[in-house]
Amino acid sequence: MFYKRFLSLFFLFFTTPYLIWAQPLKVDVSAATAVLINGETGEVLFEKNAHKFCFPASTTKLATALFALSEKGAMLDQRIVASAEALGCVAPQTRRSKHPSHRLEFGGTHMGIKVGEELSFRDLLYGLMLISANDAANVIAEYVGGSVPAFMKKLNHFLQEKGLKETHFSNPHGLPCKHHKTTAYDLAQMARLGMKIPAFREIVKTVRYTKPASNKQPETVFVQTNALMKPGAHFYPKALGIKTGYTVSAGQNLVAAAADENRFLIAVVLGCTDYHQRYKDTIALFEAGFNEKKVSRTVLAKGFDLFTKKIKGAKAPLQAALGEDFVFEYFPSEEKEFKVALNWKELRLPIAKGELVGEVRLVTQDGKMLLKSAPLYATEVVERTLFYRFLLLLNQIKILLSHRISILLIVISIFSLLIWAFHGYSMKKKKKLI
Repeated sequence: MFYKRFLSLFFLFFTTPYLIWAQPLKVDVSAATAVLINGETGEVLFEKNAHKFCFPASTTKLATALFALSEKGAMLDQRIVASAEALGCVAPQTRRSKHPSHRLEFGGTHMGIKVGEELSFRDLLYGLMLISANDAANVIAEYVGGSVPAFMKKLNHFLQEKGLKETHFSNPHGLPCKHHKTTAYDLAQMARLGMKIPAFREIVKTVRYTKPASNKQPETVFVQTNALMKPGAHFYPKALGIKTGYTVSAGQNLVAAAADENRFLIAVVLGCTDYHQRYKDTIALFEAGFNEKKVSRTVLAKGFDLFTKKIKGAKAPLQAALGEDFVFEYFPSEEKEFKVALNWKELRLPIAKGELVGEVRLVTQDGKMLLKSAPLYATEVVERTLFYRFLLLLNQIKILLSHRISILLIVISIFSLLIWAFHGYSMKKKKKLI
């Protein structure tokens, strides 16, 4: 049952758990692993092997952009000179056996950066996220971390601090490495963090970006690789972009965000065997989320659920009630354990009938998120007892006497100072006459 009726007696603060069993969305996806989350709360709406370790390929770059913007987001116009170390490129089989994981491969995606070329941080980020430029990833990493290995150490520490325990990245671009791994769940949460950063959000939703001419190359136009964002067979008008990824070993991967008037969602599909299927799976996940209907539950009822509190000096306990039914709306796939918390105001007698005396709050079980609140009003007048009135009177007399004694002491002090001053003046005058 969604809730329990209850009467709270003599408590300033209480919590009552509401056990609600989630109903995960039913979606048929071919991806090896997949997840759909609420982009605002991080709640999982659907998952398929979401915590299975996978190779993410170029979806790695969303983590690179997230961390780089977290560190240097205020310096988008900073000019960066590409080094030979960042742009070093070798054959795939040579890189994997003899070179560090961040070394670039011939045939990989790139934006053609040249050694000594000067580019803005902004240009590099657009190259990274729109056309999946591996060379941009290394240049960004070297700029933010001082060196690519140092950047990776900081990036992994950053992800761990964010609670993403299922991820370890060996390079900033996603080229194959046996120690490079993550999960669909962690990628979704990285995307959620990224979408909180305005620059990240703006970059990933861009379809075409014109990179200005540099000291080594002419003006270039970058075109988004994410088919959800462009007119065509897989165009999805609700899409907000994020990142594609592919290698032979990883398969077809996609991390995507979308929104309508009611919901902001993030989907991740990894290990698809077909280019088209990664988009079909992603759209199927989004449509299932956007088509889900909210349900309403009456948590507490006006006139039925009453709350009572003893107040010192009152003739009778305070009784409070809701002004209207406390109704909560939610999506079935996001149901979880909630609790009701009751907070009283600082109360002073007498209390009038209908006076606001506190509020009821519906919060998540960990108490970190307020879902809804409703005011509580006194149902009857609450008067002081005669004895309590007598105590108040005594206290007022005490304060008054204390006040008068203080005034008397001040007057005596001032009078003493005047006498002392007059005495000093008189003595000086007598000395002069002598």
